[in-house]
Amino acid sequence: MPIYQTKCLKCGAETEIYRSVANREDTDICCGDKMSLVITAPMVMSDIQPYRSMIDGSLITSRSQHRAHLKANGCVEVGNEPMTSKKSSWVDDKRQKESLRSEIAARLDTI
Repeated sequence: MPIYQTKCLKCGAETEIYRSVANREDTDICCGDKMSLVITAPMVMSDIQPYRSMIDGSLITSRSQHRAHLKANGCVEVGNEPMTSKKSSWVDDKRQKESLRSEIAARLDTI
């Protein structure tokens, strides 16, 4: 989603907003009026510098080649791994242990 720079024409306050292109005119309110969009230069991310793969020593020269190389070799960059479900908290683990202990104690008492 694009980032737009906005400015209040009364007080001069500036902010950045994240909006879809269709909703870019939906700006925040400041000093009782909608903030105006400021025309700024777009940010362009350059391609990666060529490097040698640590997997097989091949030369990687672009982001698309980098992604394809990782996928072909079954690798995932740190920070790009798929989300996993959250493990139970220590509180839940403690409750489970306590209920197990009380059940064991109750069964031992019946022996």
